[in-house]
Amino acid sequence: MVVGDGPHLDALKALAKGHPVVFTGFLEGEALSKAYSGADVFVFPSMTDTFGNVVLEAQASGLPAIVADRGGPAEIVEHERTGLVVDASRAEMMANAMMRLMQNREECSRMAQDARCAAEANSWEAAARRFIQHKEA
Repeated sequence: MVVGDGPHLDALKALAKGHPVVFTGFLEGEALSKAYSGADVFVFPSMTDTFGNVVLEAQASGLPAIVADRGGPAEIVEHERTGLVVDASRAEMMANAMMRLMQNREECSRMAQDARCAAEANSWEAAARRFIQHKEA
């Protein structure tokens, strides 16, 4: 399943033609929650995203994330603990990471649990607490 929209959507649809891939388009609210709950892994190859709120949402849903080694999401995902951080400029690295987690269900499950815990630690409340503690120090 590919959730979202973007400048490469038509190219992705062409590549996926003949394969069992569903393109949902942009989702939010309950529809997005259902998409997360039905997934095994969250893949976010953006190399330009500055924060990665969608990565935190996926982790909060108990999904390990595969993200690019550039941009904000690379700072959110703990490589080999809450997901995988890969060189997204090399498509085969992203594909290998997806295959790794799909073929190793135990590792995927462990990362999913750790991702959920990490998301709780990255809440807005936790970030505000850390900021206040830093300012008081």
